[in-house]
Amino acid sequence: MKKTLAFLLAFVLCGVLQAQTPPISHLDINNIRATILGNGSIMPPSEWSYQSGQPNPCPWYEVPQGSGCQTFTQFSFWFGAVDIANQLHLSGTYYNNMGRDFVMGPLRQDYGTNDLMTQMKYMRIWNLTRTEIEQFIAHHGDSGYEIPKDILEWPAHGDEGFAPNLAPFVDVNGDGRYVPADGDYPDIKGDQCLFFIFNDACQHTETCGQSIGLEVHAMVYAFDAPEDEAINNTIFFNYKCFNRRAYEYSWCYAGLFADFDIGDGYDDFIGCDVQRGSFYGYNATPTDGEGQPFAYGSNPPVQVVTVLAGPRVEADGRDNPAFDGVGEHLFNEEFPNDKFAYNGINFGNGIADDERLGLCNFCYQAQYNEHFPKYVNDYYNMMRMRGGDGSTVGYGCDYSGPACHFMYPGDSDPVNFGTDGVAPQDGFNTEGKYWTEEYCDKDPDDRRGVGSMGPFNLGYQEMQEIDFALTTVWKNESQSAMERRGEFIDHVREFFFNGLKK
Repeated sequence: MKKTLAFLLAFVLCGVLQAQTPPISHLDINNIRATILGNGSIMPPSEWSYQSGQPNPCPWYEVPQGSGCQTFTQFSFWFGAVDIANQLHLSGTYYNNMGRDFVMGPLRQDYGTNDLMTQMKYMRIWNLTRTEIEQFIAHHGDSGYEIPKDILEWPAHGDEGFAPNLAPFVDVNGDGRYVPADGDYPDIKGDQCLFFIFNDACQHTETCGQSIGLEVHAMVYAFDAPEDEAINNTIFFNYKCFNRRAYEYSWCYAGLFADFDIGDGYDDFIGCDVQRGSFYGYNATPTDGEGQPFAYGSNPPVQVVTVLAGPRVEADGRDNPAFDGVGEHLFNEEFPNDKFAYNGINFGNGIADDERLGLCNFCYQAQYNEHFPKYVNDYYNMMRMRGGDGSTVGYGCDYSGPACHFMYPGDSDPVNFGTDGVAPQDGFNTEGKYWTEEYCDKDPDDRRGVGSMGPFNLGYQEMQEIDFALTTVWKNESQSAMERRGEFIDHVREFFFNGLKK
């Protein structure tokens, strides 16, 4: 009887934990106030409701701060993988319409599971600033100094059975243990940092996919940089993705789903910049909205998502050459990884097998329909830039060109990276004829898309790391936001590649 009651209690608690809202925190050190959920999303939890007549009653990606305007309705993380039995495993968040694919906390290293107590312990987001860290370093031994709770309780180590080291820290005395009393402190990025851990070892009631055994260590951060417009309008993400299940996965894809709403979300277009590893939403008209308090009016920004460094390219024992500016060597049948130099990193740096992918695909959701994805294969196909039936998508306004990896690339792909070196037909990529929504005479509306990285492999206990950034671009006196977009992306990429130094 006692065992039965214990089982029922555990079952009920599991349901409660999975149904409850993930922890929420805010990143607000610069021009952006981003509401971050513990499942890696920027979105309102399903329990939040809209106020009548107000599409954005509580902006969760508010930029500028205090404006009441936002550029995203949702931004979330997807991950798909295939096991050795050719079975698809997939996790993702899509408006929390049906439930949850992610819960909080790390996973046991032997079986890729956790328990209710672990989920409860990690049902939080640690939120720290550079100033708090500096004050701790200067005063932690002083009488009367109170160590901030998030430094004191920094999740540096896992319990028995879990990974011994979780959140990064500076080990002042080199003893391998995080002890704030000894002067140890969190090793954060940026001037403000959010850290949290989530996993997919639960019943997937959102996508209905099989769980992967994925453990994600997430750090979201930003810089207080009023002198640097691009960095002051950017937030950064670093996701370390561990496979804690005894499966070997191949054909893995990591996806970034974005529902752009540039103020008034029903007058937007979408596009991508292939060489810069970015996709973006922008206002289709010079003026956003019709005077609503949530609209940007005459100053609509462009909202960009940039893959700074994706998962590792499959090892081939070589330092794959850097992009030469021409592209003749990209499509080498003997060395297929060479092509990823176009927008990847660490190519041609003298080190073998440290290359990382950039943006590999960009899929515009409305090519299917507004209710897609519906089934687990739909999520995976969108990340692979495939149609609903798994078929390739053709380049061009009527999708009749060669199979492509990027939709609406404009003039950003002169070497035809997105069509594997095949020149698009019907005169595309000639001066004045580029595949954009404007050229295809599309009607402005709500815009959603998925940028993805892959394919790549993820073995048992292996980790793949993903770095990306969200940047809001504004017009100035001489240039529109769209005209400045490339300049902003280049600056953010250079800032990241140079070690995030202001």
